[in-house]
Amino acid sequence: MQRYRDIYIHFFRFIIVGGIATIVNYLVFLELLDSVGVQYLIAASCGFLAGVMVGFPLNKMWTYQHASTISWGMLSRYGCVYLFSLIANICVLSFLVGIFRIDARIASIVGIGFTTVTNFIGTKFWVFGSK
Repeated sequence: MQRYRDIYIHFFRFIIVGGIATIVNYLVFLELLDSVGVQYLIAASCGFLAGVMVGFPLNKMWTYQHASTISWGMLSRYGCVYLFSLIANICVLSFLVGIFRIDARIASIVGIGFTTVTNFIGTKFWVFGSK
């Protein structure tokens, strides 16, 4: 029973941290897309990386309260989870914008939502362990 309670707490915290990282992601994306004129896939990638840089320390310290020092293995696993997420996000964006002609601003939100569950599973059980 405690294990399920921990999963719910971690998921709730993950959603909060994800919300913060998503806001950073989306603001960088919009700034690059609208103000700078960067191509939407490049803008999405830059925004995504900004969100990951915000999310890692928050997930480590608050979501999972992982006490160990940051190791190369932990960073590598986190990078793999979010690389998969980035590729999935780019695929969703390309599909929605290229095939369905959905505005990139809307397609980006769909892509971010699409990867939330895989990110949680990857960070909870692979990056930070099942603590």
